[in-house]
Amino acid sequence: MRLIAVFLCALLALPALADGRGGADQQARLKEIKQRIESLQKELGQVRSQRDQLLKDLEDNEKDISELHQRVDQIKNDMRSRTEKLQKLKSEQQQLEESRRSMQRRVEQEVAAAYRLGKQEQIKLLLNQQDPQNIARQLRYHQYFLQERSRVIDDYLDTLTSLHTVSDNIQRERDTLDSERQQLENREQRLVGARRSRQATLDKLAAQLADKSGQLQQLKGDRTRLQKLVDEVGRAIASLVSPHDEQPFAKQRGRLQWPVRGRRANAYGQQRDNGLTWKGISIRANEGTPVHAIHRGRVVFADYLRGQGMLVILDHGDGYMSLYAHNQSLTRSLGEWVERGDVIARVGNSGGLDHSGLYFEIRHRGRPQDPTVWCR
Repeated sequence: MRLIAVFLCALLALPALADGRGGADQQARLKEIKQRIESLQKELGQVRSQRDQLLKDLEDNEKDISELHQRVDQIKNDMRSRTEKLQKLKSEQQQLEESRRSMQRRVEQEVAAAYRLGKQEQIKLLLNQQDPQNIARQLRYHQYFLQERSRVIDDYLDTLTSLHTVSDNIQRERDTLDSERQQLENREQRLVGARRSRQATLDKLAAQLADKSGQLQQLKGDRTRLQKLVDEVGRAIASLVSPHDEQPFAKQRGRLQWPVRGRRANAYGQQRDNGLTWKGISIRANEGTPVHAIHRGRVVFADYLRGQGMLVILDHGDGYMSLYAHNQSLTRSLGEWVERGDVIARVGNSGGLDHSGLYFEIRHRGRPQDPTVWCR
């Protein structure tokens, strides 16, 4: 929620809202929305009982896990880049070393030739020649030889300098890789601890929700929170100008791809054991599987929401939104525009799930839509 407020403040600077035509009114409107969303965030995050405290602990655990996963992914990507760079540097070092050996032989030959001729090279040439034209020609040739000898030596020295620089760069990259390996090991150890803490919190929650009425109460609370969020976001973005889309969402019925491949665990509208009905589709998938945007849109929410875990909401314009819940980590930030097929998150089990998967919804003006009608 807090991130929505930050996003809305950033939008104040958009030309579409500050072009002199009602810009002040738009800014006042966005400030009002910011205050309303901050108030809602406080309401949703308020701790009222032991169960709420456990849910808050679960939220903290899963946020920590999500951040650790993001950092681990960043370190792994950086290590891959540095490993590739290190291989290129080693190849360059090998080529320079071969050039150095070849040039060293050439320099040795030039030095030996200069030693044999001695210091009186030009005088000897003059004394050994009697034809003035031949003397001039021999002097020019001699100058060419001297210039070439100088160039060979300079090239050799440049190669030695380059070889030294590359060797230093290789050592620096190796040191950085060693440091990143240590960071990665530390993060992975923290991940193990964070998962244990999460499981302990889940066990405590399960004991409190042993009866059906407790489970139903929590599910109803989760659904209410999600609906409040969707309604508030819908009102917040209603007055914001969106770029023209050549492929409006409303015309994509039956053409969209599913956000992730996997087994669908329920049908839209299907009744659950607790009497509630499914408003979206749960897709079982392996943890860490990329989650893709189903259509072009703007990220209007990218944060943790109780009951939904790490949640992404995309606004597709004309009142259409898509929701992606229970993610392991988020790869897009609030306010970013994404294209169809872009990776926006990775599958997880946040929000208290005992398995990995994605919960997916499509909504129009806040009302759930059947995803199977939209996705082929």
